[in-house]
Amino acid sequence: MNIPNRITPAWSNWLLAVAYVCLVFSFQSAYAILSRSMAQALGLSVGDVGLIGSTYTWVFAAAQVAAGPLLDRVGAQRSLPAACTLFVLGVFLFGFAEDLRGLLLSQVLLATGAAFGFIGAGFVGGLWFSPERYGPMFAWVQFMASLTAFLAQGMAAMLTGLLPWNWIVNGVGMCGLGLVLLFLFFLRDPPGTQTRGWPRRPLQFLGSVTDDVITTLACRGVLALMLVGAASFGVMLAIGVVWGPRLGESLGLSSTASSLSASCWLGLAVGAPLFARWSQRSRTPVRQLRLGVLAQLLLLGWIVFLPAASVECFTLQMFLLGLASGAAMLPFTLATARAGQRYAGTAAALVNGAQFIAGGILIALPGQLLRIWGDQLSVRHALMALPLVLVAALPAFPFLLRVQASSPARPLLESD
Repeated sequence: MNIPNRITPAWSNWLLAVAYVCLVFSFQSAYAILSRSMAQALGLSVGDVGLIGSTYTWVFAAAQVAAGPLLDRVGAQRSLPAACTLFVLGVFLFGFAEDLRGLLLSQVLLATGAAFGFIGAGFVGGLWFSPERYGPMFAWVQFMASLTAFLAQGMAAMLTGLLPWNWIVNGVGMCGLGLVLLFLFFLRDPPGTQTRGWPRRPLQFLGSVTDDVITTLACRGVLALMLVGAASFGVMLAIGVVWGPRLGESLGLSSTASSLSASCWLGLAVGAPLFARWSQRSRTPVRQLRLGVLAQLLLLGWIVFLPAASVECFTLQMFLLGLASGAAMLPFTLATARAGQRYAGTAAALVNGAQFIAGGILIALPGQLLRIWGDQLSVRHALMALPLVLVAALPAFPFLLRVQASSPARPLLESD
C-alpha cells in the first residue's frame, strides 16, 4: 500500500503541536505537586498560592480571546514558536523567582503562551487532515495531554524528594527550549494556506478580534456548547487538579490519595478518543455529549454521597469520572463545525477559554465554602456544589438537539 507524500508532513507537524500541549500540561500537573515545596521555600501563604493560580487562570482565559483569531490570521507556523517562546520565558522566570511579584509576572507569560497550546494542536490537525478526521485528531490531542498530566504528576512527586523544586521547573524550561528550535526548523503550514501576517495595527486587530468573537458567538449553538463544555471540563479540572487528592485524604486514604486521584487523568486519556469515535460513528454528537454529562453527574453523586471505603474503590471512581469527562472534548468539534473554517480557531478558543474560566471558579468554590462554614462543613459536603453545576447545564441539550436537527453544521474546510 502506497502512502501519500503529504502524510509525513501532516503527522510531523501535528506531533510537534501535540508536543507543545504535552509540555504545557506537564508543567501544570507538576505545579500541583511542587506548589507546596515552592510555598515553603519562598515563605508564601495559602492566599499567595491561590493568587498565583488565579492569575494564571484569568490571564489564560483572556489570552484565549486573541489566540484563536491569531491562529486564523497568522497561521501555526508563526504563532506556535512565538507562544512557546513566551511559555519558556515564563517557566524560567518562575524557576528563578525569589518573591511573589516575580511569580505573578511569570504566570502572565506562562498563561499567554499556554493559551495557544491545546487549540493550536487542534488547529494544526484541522489544517493538515481531512474534515472527517478533525474530531478524532482533537480527541487524540486530549489523550496525549491527559496521559502526560498523569505521568507528570507521578514524576514530580518522585523528584520532589530528590531535587529542589526550582531545578525541576528549570528542567521543563530546557525541554521547552528544544521544542522552540524544533518549531523554527520544522513546523510548517500546509502549502496554499492563506495567512495575513502579524497585525501591524494592534487597535485595528483588536477590532477584528471583537468582530470574529461576535460572529462566532452568533452561530447557533456555539454559546450553549461553551456553557456545557465549561460545566463538564470545569468539574473535571476541579477534581483532577485540587479536590480529588483532598477528598482522598479526608477519607483517610493518606498521602496515596494524591497519586491515586491522578487516575482521573488516565480515564480522560481513554475517554476522549472513545467519545470522539462513538460520536463519529453515530453522527449524533450532541446525544453523546449529553450521555457523557449525565454519566459525570451520576459518578459525582457516587463520589460525594457514597464515599469510597477503600483505596481501590477511590481509584475506580476517579478513573470512571475521567472516562466520562472525555465527552468534554465534543464541544470543540461541534463549535468549530457550527462556525466554519474561517472561525475555527476562534470557536475552539472560546470553548477552551470557557472551560478554564469554569475550572478556576470551581476549583475555588469548595475552598470558599470551607472558609465560610469552617468546621461545620467537610470536604465531601463542600464538593456537593459540583453536581449542581452539571444539573444547570442539562437544559441546554434540548436546544442543541433542535439546532442539530434543523440546521446542518458548516463544512470545516469551507472558506468564506
